[in-house]
Amino acid sequence: MKRVVVYDFDKTLTHKDTLAGFFRHCAKRDIWYPFKWFLYYIAMVAAKLSLIDNSRLKRFGVSLFLQGKSREKIAACAESYGDKISFNALFDELLERCEMRGTQESIYIVSASFEEYLRPIFPAKVEVLGSQLEYRDNEVSGLKMNCYKAQKAKRFREKGIGKIDLLYTDSYSDASLAQMSQTTVVIHAERRITYDNYAAFERHFR
Repeated sequence: MKRVVVYDFDKTLTHKDTLAGFFRHCAKRDIWYPFKWFLYYIAMVAAKLSLIDNSRLKRFGVSLFLQGKSREKIAACAESYGDKISFNALFDELLERCEMRGTQESIYIVSASFEEYLRPIFPAKVEVLGSQLEYRDNEVSGLKMNCYKAQKAKRFREKGIGKIDLLYTDSYSDASLAQMSQTTVVIHAERRITYDNYAAFERHFR
């Protein structure tokens, strides 16, 4: 059976979060963009203060910046957005890992960011599990699924995967995945800290 290797995306393979950048990238030519961004900034502050949850913030961003855009427009934005993301050294190592011949590994990206812009970034052998946009009549109509916290583990269980051999993450929000993982590597800036059990992972964030 192949080893299951899982990577979080934002701040694990990148230097910073990418979702807000995707909203900006898709909507920067909108005449109302400055006003919309001001509203979204307020919502981000509210989320930091735990006044609204992550799903509500994401739905608000979708409604402001993406709603009504065609599937083709989103795909074009997603394709070009990858060039604007600042990746770290672990990302380069992941690409090298994908090129290794004979390796018995199944490699997954699991992220709260949208599958639309994650998929073009990675080779075909990498499976991407991310948040999903909802479409109606070929246009974005809302947020279909927020792949965040416990939802990430649920996605793996739905695929019949109950154990992860190696997990890379930067955040305690991936605790549901760490509970499934034999080894978890916590990414903190340029440091990598390896934990061989969930209790040690949990202590790291306490």
